[in-house]
Amino acid sequence: MEQPIQIEDEVQFLDPQRLKINRNQFAELEAELPDGSVHAPVEPIRAFPLTQPNQYITLLDAQKNELGVIEDIKLLKKADRSILAEELKKCYFMPKITKIHNVAGQFGVTEWEAETEVGSVSFDLRSRNDITALDGGRVLIRDIDGNRYEIVNYHRLDPKSVALLETQI
Repeated sequence: MEQPIQIEDEVQFLDPQRLKINRNQFAELEAELPDGSVHAPVEPIRAFPLTQPNQYITLLDAQKNELGVIEDIKLLKKADRSILAEELKKCYFMPKITKIHNVAGQFGVTEWEAETEVGSVSFDLRSRNDITALDGGRVLIRDIDGNRYEIVNYHRLDPKSVALLETQI
């Protein structure tokens, strides 16, 4: 009888106390693994970006090979945690939409004009499939260029913004 596969057999969890994360002279994310090997640039990928953004962070090398998984960034040393959190914030930058000024469709593309916490934006959507409505009024939007936007709770937007959004979801 075959033994069941254990997750530890398939995934290399990195020891958070022996992992070192910093930036090299080119400002690239660099990781020194517990075995002493140094890799740069390193790309952090969240396994569960919406539900567990600080757990199960995969580190990829420049060739997109998996170096290992950080089970929880809270277990890293403070300096390493700070650098990794800063990099994740850049990688997963998602402005929050606070107001929708206009939504207009033409030739199958929907053009949006909105306000975010970081300023005004204009973006295009290919289809309504680029809008994901979640529980509690949360809405995620991905534009044609791959940029992501979030509405924390669309029920809290002004009436015009709610009306414009509801034509799309």
